[in-house]
Amino acid sequence: MFRSLMFVLTSRFTIGLLSLLICIPMTITLIEVSHALWGKPDLKEEMEIVTGIGIIMIGWGVLLEERRTLREIFGLLDGPDEAWQSAIDHACHNYGVGQLSIGLMAEICIELIKIPNTIIYTGEVDDYLVAAGLFCVGMGALLLVRHVLVMFFFLPRSVAAAH
Repeated sequence: MFRSLMFVLTSRFTIGLLSLLICIPMTITLIEVSHALWGKPDLKEEMEIVTGIGIIMIGWGVLLEERRTLREIFGLLDGPDEAWQSAIDHACHNYGVGQLSIGLMAEICIELIKIPNTIIYTGEVDDYLVAAGLFCVGMGALLLVRHVLVMFFFLPRSVAAAH
């Protein structure tokens, strides 16, 4: 039962759909937080939003990166379509590392603000750091859109060309 469930959860269509769904709150974040920048004296809520999205980006990046390991744990390796699955693993690993790295950069921008000003003074640049974190969220969203396109449309041609 777990094996069948993991087969579905690690399929390129499920991964592509989840990546697309994760893009929705990322897009809303880009719109909402950008409206508040430089207009509000207190950006605590916006900082929490960027932090939350950054954590989602990191988590999804780790899951993408470890698709092959998950297939190994649940005995899904060495099937008749292993070359195809390996190509999906490779694409997921690359996009996962990117998502993880960009999510960490968004988190770093926000955490710099949270450190007391006696340690790192960010008093006049808080808005810019939130904007930098928001930029990272935007880059992560673009990366996920590209990942969705690869999972749904471009991966089949690249694997077929390799054979």
